[in-house]
Amino acid sequence: MNIETLLHRLAEEFTDEDMGDRPQEFHRIADLTVTSSLVFSSPDASEWSACDEIPAGSHPVHVGARRWQDPESGKESANVTMVLIPFADPEVIAEAEFEDAIEDYQPMGPDLGFLWDSTAMDALRFDGPRPDAYPDLDAFVAHVESGLATPDEEGRLPVWVDVTVDERTGANVLALPVSAESAGCFEGRDADGRLVALLLTAS
Repeated sequence: MNIETLLHRLAEEFTDEDMGDRPQEFHRIADLTVTSSLVFSSPDASEWSACDEIPAGSHPVHVGARRWQDPESGKESANVTMVLIPFADPEVIAEAEFEDAIEDYQPMGPDLGFLWDSTAMDALRFDGPRPDAYPDLDAFVAHVESGLATPDEEGRLPVWVDVTVDERTGANVLALPVSAESAGCFEGRDADGRLVALLLTAS
């Protein structure tokens, strides 16, 4: 099994086609550097739950996205509705059992979702160290929103922006366009209980 087949299978199981959450396209985006617990949330969430037990290191990230055009203006919009961080081969992940790792309401969006760890969140929201290029969270949000609104040479909007926010650890933020009020975090484990993937949803 290849990774795209796996992504399609997971999308069918964990996203709602009737609600417009089913991805139409899949991308291997950037690597996420994790040095502490991982969070998928809005930039300024008043409360959040972390996805724990994520191995420290740099991990590949795959996303599922939808695109549509406004019938009057012709302007394109793009949203990410699913994120997969694999820690094993697709064949292993396909056999895994996925369970809700949060079991609580996780605020999201409404237009922007951040995939980041606690180190990156601290650098932008709390006691730092704050990146020199971004004096506050608003400046950082403005930066990534500008990136997400800039079409490529083919006129298509990007579905991620990758920014390193802690040079000491390499912690980065993957900013994703979303149209969602909540996020889900599902841990995929093999028969021995080993974490083989993390699946995140925006709905």
